[in-house]
Amino acid sequence: MYPHSPTGEYRLLVVQKTKNDGCYVYTLGSGQPPRHIGCLDDKELMTSLETVFFHGSLHWYTDTMIMVFDTTNESFRQMHSPMVSANDHDDLFEMSDMLGMFCFNEKENIVDIWVMQDYEGEVWALQHRVKLPIAEIMEQFETSRGWFDPVAASWDGDVLLLIQFEDNWLLQVDMDGKLIANIHHRFLYTTLLRLKQSLVSHTFFSILEGYVANASPFHLT
Repeated sequence: MYPHSPTGEYRLLVVQKTKNDGCYVYTLGSGQPPRHIGCLDDKELMTSLETVFFHGSLHWYTDTMIMVFDTTNESFRQMHSPMVSANDHDDLFEMSDMLGMFCFNEKENIVDIWVMQDYEGEVWALQHRVKLPIAEIMEQFETSRGWFDPVAASWDGDVLLLIQFEDNWLLQVDMDGKLIANIHHRFLYTTLLRLKQSLVSHTFFSILEGYVANASPFHLT
């Protein structure tokens, strides 16, 4: 779903896998059938689950390229991704008003954080290389095995590296590769889908005893 700035409407980009394969645009509340538009490769969109809305466009990472959907003229194009080898988990995120990308090399337990310094020129730069503290995690959680699913996110100008560990743990690692916090909860999963606060802050809530709406959910152990 995206806002269409020329009309102020909210629209859905739909990828249809039927006898009429392709991409369609549906205007919410219009009552009109979806409108067919051109698509670079609908199979790529079907296999790429995470989307980043940035500079008025939707972005997907697909193996070697970034697919971009301009929400104003509702057309597709491609952008270059960082020149990286195949990794076990790569995806995009927004970082301090720049497009970011994290690349997880499971064999070496390294996460690379890239940022697009020049959006128009498609210039990428490696900003962080984080060695995951696997030995520390194994020792702290008293296990000799485990699987790791990291994602990167931007928070207050910093980069957070969140790692889903086993089934019920979410770990936070800083850019120096230090395990700094964790959450334990059933059915806890990482995701790149973000909800940002859109309500106007009211002074009434900040004076309430125990008000912690803006506090970090992580805790140290």
